[in-house]
Amino acid sequence: MNNTNLIFAGVLFACLFNGLQADAQSGAASGIVVEKYAPQSGSFPACTHIDHSSKTEIVTSGDRLFFRTDAKSPFRQSPISVLSDAHSVVFNPIEKRFYATDTGNHRLITFADPASDPWETFATSMAGIKLQRPHDILFDDATGWMYTLNPDNGQVFRFKGTGDSAAVLDLSKHLGYSRALTIAGGTLYVIGSSHGVVVEVTDFEKQEFQIHSSYGKKRNAVAGSWQGTGLVLNDVDYYQGHWYATSYFCPSYAGENNCDEHKFIRFKTWRDFKEGTWDDLSHLLPSKVVPYFLTPHSAGLDIGVFSHESRGTAASIYRLTLAPNTP
Repeated sequence: MNNTNLIFAGVLFACLFNGLQADAQSGAASGIVVEKYAPQSGSFPACTHIDHSSKTEIVTSGDRLFFRTDAKSPFRQSPISVLSDAHSVVFNPIEKRFYATDTGNHRLITFADPASDPWETFATSMAGIKLQRPHDILFDDATGWMYTLNPDNGQVFRFKGTGDSAAVLDLSKHLGYSRALTIAGGTLYVIGSSHGVVVEVTDFEKQEFQIHSSYGKKRNAVAGSWQGTGLVLNDVDYYQGHWYATSYFCPSYAGENNCDEHKFIRFKTWRDFKEGTWDDLSHLLPSKVVPYFLTPHSAGLDIGVFSHESRGTAASIYRLTLAPNTP
């Protein structure tokens, strides 16, 4: 082995020894395609999430919703105009109604059809606790339970129907700011954004859970950069054999650091998450945008993105698909 090879081997060994597997994986994921899905041209006014229910697609866009019932048609603005900084929407197939987090108004609203005006306030409190900027909302197909959360204090609510049966899981001792919820394999996960952790709820009734901590966490923050803070998770979701995760990295919070590095990653196991053995997919998205909520479904993994600095200029849905036999 010549001197050049010796130097290369030494550097590689040092990287692995110091746990820098994440950086070495940045180009390892082949067979992945990420393309802009909506809108067909231009930008939404804002964009955090897309919901798919039967033929209806709804994009949560700040103070408005955009929808369509035909994938070949452009999105139309919903006449529902009461929202303030809404973050997420979901369809309840049992009730045949949509639920949205009206985040800025500290409530959940419900409606039957995004194409018409009628809507109702569903809840301003849950389990005797006031809703404070609820972000995400989920429906569990297997059980009929719905979930939402107060992001500032790690309170997760489970409810059905009128909300009278609501219960709360208090994770305030373990989480800071928390943006998202995920159901994968019948299990509920709470995304601890500022702490860079994911809480796996093993039994909501018994208040049992375990915490998965991310590799490379430097300090707690609501936004940042890989070098400055470590992961600041917006969402984590499971799709076709991998977990995918987004982080709130942008120029305003990154400062002199790279705001794109590790903002969109994937990994196979929670051990990989803990050890930093992941693929950095950030280069597949535009630079300087924030990837937010993830929506896995049969056609791909959808990613809501926006510009933190220039709202309404890069707010779009991107779709990730895998080529056949992609590892």
